[in-house]
Amino acid sequence: MTLHMNKIAAIAQVKTRAFMGKNCIIMPIFAIGFTAVMRILYNNMDMGSSAPIEMLNAYVLSMGLVMNLGMTGIYCPCLLLAEEKEKNTLRVLMTSSVNGLEFFLGSILPVFIVTAIINFLLMPISGYMISGSDLAVFALVSILSSLTSCIIGMLLGIFAKNQVSAGTIITPVVLIFMLIPMFANMIEELSKISRFLFTGILMDMIADISTGAKEIIKPESIVILIAEVIISIALFIIFYRKNGFEKE
Repeated sequence: MTLHMNKIAAIAQVKTRAFMGKNCIIMPIFAIGFTAVMRILYNNMDMGSSAPIEMLNAYVLSMGLVMNLGMTGIYCPCLLLAEEKEKNTLRVLMTSSVNGLEFFLGSILPVFIVTAIINFLLMPISGYMISGSDLAVFALVSILSSLTSCIIGMLLGIFAKNQVSAGTIITPVVLIFMLIPMFANMIEELSKISRFLFTGILMDMIADISTGAKEIIKPESIVILIAEVIISIALFIIFYRKNGFEKE
């Protein structure tokens, strides 16, 4: 499959303008606002000496990251694809010479870049800064997680007929990826599931960094993250073709 960078750039430009619309741009703003509010709440809570401010801020960062991955990473690509269907602009694009991979790359790049940047911005907003070798690991995991969330959003967008149905489809999926890691420490069964979710791996890594663990992420977790990216891309291409978006 041949890739044409000019076509990818053109699609990315269109998607960027659409992303700046009020329906999508509010999502990264919400993630930032959520993190700031949670920091204020946790810093004003009397947690006792067993929960120092640094650990509280680390937990705030992890929640902000998960919120960003869900609201920006998953929600926005799905909504943008559903909007194209609703306005009948997707069919026009698909009857052109744009192939599935070009459409995928051009569509996902703007949201992926914003999601990844917000992940780093959430550190000073949460009050928990990561540095040194831990920062390199954080960059790798957060980038892989951002990519996975955006691909999942694109995948969900294939099944959304319009923007209204997109919200219905997105909600349970986002709740799964957000709530399971958040409650994993309280429920043993959820903890077993969380370690296989990119959001859960990211939250566990932040917790290990804050406690000074020698191994902040296991090799198998990296394998899981990479596998989720590959599987998500494969599923998108399969359903993209199966739903008739690309000429054979």
